Amino acid sequence: MARAVLIPHGSDGPVNRDRASTRLAQLGYELDWRHVDHGDPLDEPDDSVAITIIYGGGNPEDEKDWHTDRYPWLKSEVRWAEQCIARNIPTVGFCLGGQIIAHALGSTIGPHPEGFHEFGYYPLTLTEDARGFLPDGIYGTESHYHGFTLPEGATLLATTGHFLQAFSFGTTSYGFQFHPECTRENFKRWQVSNVAAYGQPGAQTQVEQDKLGDRYDRIQADWLQSFLTNLVGPSS
Repeated sequence: MARAVLIPHGSDGPVNRDRASTRLAQLGYELDWRHVDHGDPLDEPDDSVAITIIYGGGNPEDEKDWHTDRYPWLKSEVRWAEQCIARNIPTVGFCLGGQIIAHALGSTIGPHPEGFHEFGYYPLTLTEDARGFLPDGIYGTESHYHGFTLPEGATLLATTGHFLQAFSFGTTSYGFQFHPECTRENFKRWQVSNVAAYGQPGAQTQVEQDKLGDRYDRIQADWLQSFLTNLVGPSS
């Protein structure tokens, strides 16, 4: 049976209730969860791997941490991303996962130079290359203060005011800074957790988040369903 290798971070609640894994299960893929930051192994990808998704959470504190042994799981995940990209296995990353894919392609990762955070729902500005790929009027769920530079050879798809938000590399690898996989219910848990960045430069208030999420979240949810279906199709 074709596998979807899914790599979450930390213990952020019921990881099997996100939109991406739900859609892949609906498409008939075996969900192979690998908690690499808790010691699960990552072998070299084989022909049974139909897609891999690397999730957010657990951000390294500094750009130099990507080049040391402080987070050994990080090196394992970067290597996994490199191998999957080299084999043209569909490789998708959200937030930290997008940064891992970017780093695997040579990007620099780090906090915003002016200390900006994004926490809430933010409108994405699409590039011309994103027309027909991302829908007009899409807002992205955000919870981060690190970002990535555009890897050499990648195509920029979307930005916000302070961070790059989406890129593609070839036709099978995608890095996203935003969280289209995050349901409204999961974001409401973030609002009362230690990741809530209220009061930080750029962060929205809870009132703003609730208003924007209620109005715009469905756009990214519907897009993610179509994106994954088009990327891998039903499992054969």
